Amino acid sequence: MMEAIKSFKYNKGNWDFLLKNGHNIRLKEFPLSCDFVGAHVWTPTIDGISYLFCHWDFDKYRLCPICLNGLWGFIDNSFNIEIECKYDNVGVEIGIAHNQNLHEYFWDSYLLNEGDVTPYDNNRNKIRRGYCPVIYKGKEYQIDMNGEMYEYTKDDNLTYNDAILHIPYLTISDIISIATLQLPSRYKTCPWKYCDQKGRTLEHGTAILETEELCSAYLAAYGKMHCKKLYFALDKTKEKGNFPYCELRNGVELFDWGCGQGLGSMAVIENLRKEGLLSCLKKITLEEPSDVALARAMLHVKQALGTNSDVTVKQFSEYLPSDYSNANTIQSIAVEQPCAIHIFSNVLDIESVSLKGVSKLITSSGIKHIVLCIGPANLNESRINAFKNYFKDNDIQVFADYRETKFGKHPNGRDYGCLIKSFTFSLDFAESVLHKYKCFAPIQLFACYAETMPEPKQRNIKDGAFEVMAPFDMTVHKGLNPVLALVSNLISRGIPTYASEYITTALSRQEKAERETSLKAIARIQKTIIEAMITGRLSIQSEGWKMLIIEDSTDVAEIAVKDFVEMYGNLIAMTESYDNMLLPHINVVKTSSANADDIFDLIIDVSVEKYADSEHVVFSKFKAKNDCYFIIRSSESIHEPRILYTTERIKYKPFVEKESSGKYIENEVVASHLRYFLRLIFRKEDFRPGQLPILNRALGLKSVIGLLPTGGGKSLTYQLAATLQPGVTLVVDPLKGLMKDQYDGLLKTGIDCISYINSDITSNKEEAHRREQALTGSQIQILFLSPERLCIHRFREVLRSMRESGVYFSYGVIDEVHCVSEWGHDFRLSYLHLGRNLYNYVLPKEVEGADNHISLFGLTATASFDVLADVERELSGSNSYSLEDDATVRYENTNRLELQYNIYPVDTSNAKKVWEVGDIKEERLIDAINDATEKIQEIQTDENINDIKVHFLDRENISDKEIISSVNSVDLYTHIDKDWYSVNHTDMAGIVFCLRASEKSNLSVPSVAQKLKTCNINGFSTYKGGDDTQCQEEFLHGNTQLMVATKAFGMGIDKSNVRLTFHLNYPGSLESFVQEAGRAGRDKKMALATIMYSPKKFWDKNARTNEWKEYSADYINNKFFYDGNFLGEDFELYVMELLMNGLPLQISNEEIAGINETIFGKSTGILQFINRYPKGTTLTYYVSYIEDDYILDMYNERLAEKQMPLFNTQKAKYLKNERGFSYTRDFGSTNYKDAIQKAIYRMCIIGLIDDFTEDYAKKQFRITTICQDDSRYYEYLSSYYRKYYSEDRVESMLDEVRQIAQGEGVIMACLKHLTSFVYRSIADKRARGILDMEQFCNMAITSNKDWKKTNEDLKDFIYYYFNSKYAREGFVTYDASVKQEIPFSLKDDTNTDFHLENETTSFELVKKYMRVVDADIVNNDAQKDNVKHLQGAVRLIRRAAAEMNPVLNLLNIFCTLFLGQQDNEMLEEEICNDYEEVIDYYTSKNNIKILDEYAELLISHAAIDEYRKDYLQKLSTYIQLKRHLNSLKNIVSKYK
Repeated sequence: MMEAIKSFKYNKGNWDFLLKNGHNIRLKEFPLSCDFVGAHVWTPTIDGISYLFCHWDFDKYRLCPICLNGLWGFIDNSFNIEIECKYDNVGVEIGIAHNQNLHEYFWDSYLLNEGDVTPYDNNRNKIRRGYCPVIYKGKEYQIDMNGEMYEYTKDDNLTYNDAILHIPYLTISDIISIATLQLPSRYKTCPWKYCDQKGRTLEHGTAILETEELCSAYLAAYGKMHCKKLYFALDKTKEKGNFPYCELRNGVELFDWGCGQGLGSMAVIENLRKEGLLSCLKKITLEEPSDVALARAMLHVKQALGTNSDVTVKQFSEYLPSDYSNANTIQSIAVEQPCAIHIFSNVLDIESVSLKGVSKLITSSGIKHIVLCIGPANLNESRINAFKNYFKDNDIQVFADYRETKFGKHPNGRDYGCLIKSFTFSLDFAESVLHKYKCFAPIQLFACYAETMPEPKQRNIKDGAFEVMAPFDMTVHKGLNPVLALVSNLISRGIPTYASEYITTALSRQEKAERETSLKAIARIQKTIIEAMITGRLSIQSEGWKMLIIEDSTDVAEIAVKDFVEMYGNLIAMTESYDNMLLPHINVVKTSSANADDIFDLIIDVSVEKYADSEHVVFSKFKAKNDCYFIIRSSESIHEPRILYTTERIKYKPFVEKESSGKYIENEVVASHLRYFLRLIFRKEDFRPGQLPILNRALGLKSVIGLLPTGGGKSLTYQLAATLQPGVTLVVDPLKGLMKDQYDGLLKTGIDCISYINSDITSNKEEAHRREQALTGSQIQILFLSPERLCIHRFREVLRSMRESGVYFSYGVIDEVHCVSEWGHDFRLSYLHLGRNLYNYVLPKEVEGADNHISLFGLTATASFDVLADVERELSGSNSYSLEDDATVRYENTNRLELQYNIYPVDTSNAKKVWEVGDIKEERLIDAINDATEKIQEIQTDENINDIKVHFLDRENISDKEIISSVNSVDLYTHIDKDWYSVNHTDMAGIVFCLRASEKSNLSVPSVAQKLKTCNINGFSTYKGGDDTQCQEEFLHGNTQLMVATKAFGMGIDKSNVRLTFHLNYPGSLESFVQEAGRAGRDKKMALATIMYSPKKFWDKNARTNEWKEYSADYINNKFFYDGNFLGEDFELYVMELLMNGLPLQISNEEIAGINETIFGKSTGILQFINRYPKGTTLTYYVSYIEDDYILDMYNERLAEKQMPLFNTQKAKYLKNERGFSYTRDFGSTNYKDAIQKAIYRMCIIGLIDDFTEDYAKKQFRITTICQDDSRYYEYLSSYYRKYYSEDRVESMLDEVRQIAQGEGVIMACLKHLTSFVYRSIADKRARGILDMEQFCNMAITSNKDWKKTNEDLKDFIYYYFNSKYAREGFVTYDASVKQEIPFSLKDDTNTDFHLENETTSFELVKKYMRVVDADIVNNDAQKDNVKHLQGAVRLIRRAAAEMNPVLNLLNIFCTLFLGQQDNEMLEEEICNDYEEVIDYYTSKNNIKILDEYAELLISHAAIDEYRKDYLQKLSTYIQLKRHLNSLKNIVSKYK
């Protein structure tokens, strides 16, 4: 090769060379024939050795090791042999894994920790810095880079200076290494914890370094961080520092301001040497007040230059200019070279440094100047930005403007950010490049009030931008009080935002133009007052404030101050810790009354119409204490972003108290202050039921799961809480449409410091980056995103890094939290990791002694007890939230007065196949719409509405006269247009919910849309979820009246005038139906939800079990989705086995502590290396989920042999078994990605996989595993099971696992047991949910009642399902037989967390709850109502139960018989199935006789008549006959 080499690496059979000129070359062979070269990982093979990885960086170490004919030497970057190949060995070899060796540590061998396995262990502490250990003729030596060989001598007593002087051409890496070795051994691995004998610490890197050892500790702890930032700033590539090296050729000198130990100068020297420009450097000036650090800087810089260097190194121990004193400060410089470099590394963010003084200092001499401003990306970065403002924009050239909160990671595990502002200027082109400010550079703030909110596209942040000029530096913040931060944010929450009622009333007599000016002036005055308090210039410790507010065209000072006092007072009155922060008495003085001799606490000179003229600003004749004088003028342009302050969270006083009965009692005084903000921010007069209890927990910094009815204002709860915290709120939304809906809603309320990130945004990289920068730059208060975004590794790390950069979170909101249960296990597994992701990556400010995790805020309008239990289980657990017993606040009410239900029977008697039912339903859709239109008109008579209200009151047993009067006064009537769906304008709307989004089947959005068009209906919108939201906008804004959509449209969309909803197929659960039907009637006017249902059943043969069963088309359609999500235990275990031991993966060492370079290798499955590393080691794997069809078809061959589902491929579609069954249709199929992801989640549960993220661009999962003892897998599984069962029961289950482990191994045993459990609990629960919907529909169409009466039965079904009193925890009822209240919660009595199995399945519970019809228990309730409550409780608890409980089965039979529902074919079948399970259970317990007692109880409790006492015996006989018949069928099928 002609060119010199910069670096090379070998990977996957290729040698890649990076040349000095920047070009890349790839070769198959190394240019020199050799045995070994560079640092490498290798493994022995039959033929010798095999490289796994090899690399060398000549910029880091000039000479590279090479082995020729078994002897070692060194080559340079042109591959010339510099040191003769004569050594037996060089450097260090370490065994890193089974059959793998790392040959590394050559010139840096002294970095090895004590105890590392090396050939030089005897001389470990004697290896010199910058020398390489060698073995020559069997003896140990060390050589320098000239090839000089030295024997080992003990150099433990070398001083730091001696060690430095041993190394020619010293680098930053060298001094960090030496500094680390100088530390006491206990701090070598954790230097950031250093504490000397006098108690001095590093104070997180901000301490004054007074001793040599403190200096060494600082270098060891933070040297690499500074080094990385400096190298980045000095990089010449455009994407990084874009440093202009071409400007240096004629001579350069360097000014290293606040140089510390000289790292900035050393970085420049290293980079100039690399670029061949070191000879251009003539002089270095080091400025540092610390004598110890400055002495080190001189030593480091001179040794880095080399002994023969002629560069002049000068030192200053004076301070940089200060705004407080000129004593011992540098005021000017004398530049001697054509170009000067100024390095400000972690200097300008120091508040004592005068930005104005520094700008004058560096422009006092010279011609060409290059300025590097480097600092952390945090709140103080505003000072670095402000520094540039002292320079005229036209006279400086910014060549680097970089900001990243996740720039790197400290060895202590914390992230750090980086801000770089680099620019050049020339003093020969202008008289001065500086603005001629008489005081300080102005800062730009934002505040604007308005009476109405503009449309989103008409919002212009310039309307609220203004300049503030003051006689002091306003960028200095000496600690940020949370209350002051919050008040500032509230004023700036929107540009514009609403003014208070007081302000609008006070200005009501002004003309519109005058009001607009006054509103702007008020906002600016209030913003300036709070900023004066934040800067510390205006103290609340004063006895009083005397304010002078000078106005030119307005007269609003008193209004602004009075309103400010009211807002501030209401805020602090609610807080627990800040209610003593009272404002002093305020006296606002008018200009006409002010005297020249008066001294004011605050002076504000405000003008809306004048623009800022900072260079000619004149402060008036009036005097202000502490220079607390502000001149406010409008901005001509935007030059700064709007920054929101984030601090520690504010804990508020309780707004309600919860009584033992569960009722919430309002604290009227505290709640009145919260109502003030409800009116101020959202223009609402009072809270709706349930909102205050939810806010009570959230604002008390406790996690909450809130259930409010549809239209109950659940979104407002998190939005109000978010605006009352000085932090960022992250909102997880399941759908893009829902994000957009809430985003638009907040804009309408005057809150615009909000954003969202979804796939529409990320498709535009620049826009995605801009939004991410706004988030990390503290410009966003509420951010909406999808759960999948939290599964992206880089984004998660960015969120976590925000804490270190001073941007803090307050809440993690999961909107539509029921999706955690309903979608998580099915098709969006990202939901199941939400709790852990929010807990670990979305972080608040750390406060000593506090829970330093954000509060979890879950919200939904529909969730049964069962779904809630699922939600709580999935969001809590190891390394996640610990939800308290009272974390759930239920205020949802499915007993909606305005919403009616109708099951529309569809005659499909001519349908021969299931899919034909869909065609018929589409044909009948218009009939169903017309029928529903007639029905909603029909039901709006006075008599019918009165019946609805009577049933509503009876259902909840309401006797309170006020509530009765309130219900009776509700006006439900609404006008219905007969042809509403085809007219251009109407005041009503409807939604048709389709089963699918796909264009290839019926009952889909495209198919139904096409059918409507054939009926000449064109004025409708469509929504399939995830597509463009334009159609959604058209519907929401009333441009169309009918929406054809999937269930994705059923969440959170707020359109008040939806009158009718239609389901072409019933949903998979009652929860889903109520959620989707609940889109109607949000304006509290009459609405009707219709399900089109066909009872016709079709024979369906289960290919896996070979059994035939009859199902309705609706049931089969839902079962199709169910089967697609739960493909069978054997299939899931096959995929898990593949991931553990079969898949080719990429393995990385990136999470292993102490590594210097990330190395990638190959692994077959994730278990290959798990026992080869020490316990506690974290291994990282990359699993691609894009697999070749050829490979998948090979897997499919094995799956087909076992009669299991297949992976989706072209070939798989046509595969059939010997009986003619299609594998994909009858056995099921899945996408490869979905199968792998589900396997990953299962492994997370048992702790085999510690964490996983997804890279959507590369289409791969990133998995981390921790090498651990087998006992840990038992612990993880035990922890998961304890969410469902008592300790005793869990221990019994673990015994089962241990039995399996004897033959399968612990990991597979845990996975097998877990998978079996999932299918017994979660999968069966989903199946039962489908059955509940089938019963719901079937009950209606088999009823002989008028539809309006059936409507009330359907309402009962829903109400008792969701609101059963016997399913409430802690419920008690009065028992007249003992004359006292007794516990009567079936949920409590069957809770395996608190009771043993024999207690939860005790027949005594059957006897107890059948008493609900006894006079002693009924009291004032109706018998049937009690039984309906009991039936609802049984349905709920049974869905949540992991296993069959005979108590629940027997009580279900009792309820069905008592209510006379056994004549319904479906319910009769359910009785049969329940009783069959009960027979099996008591037979296994040798207690079948107990069923005779049960028969007597049915008679004595009026469930069956005396003459039907043999009912159960007949049922038992029928069950036996059915079993015999099935056995015969199987025999016939087998031998046919």
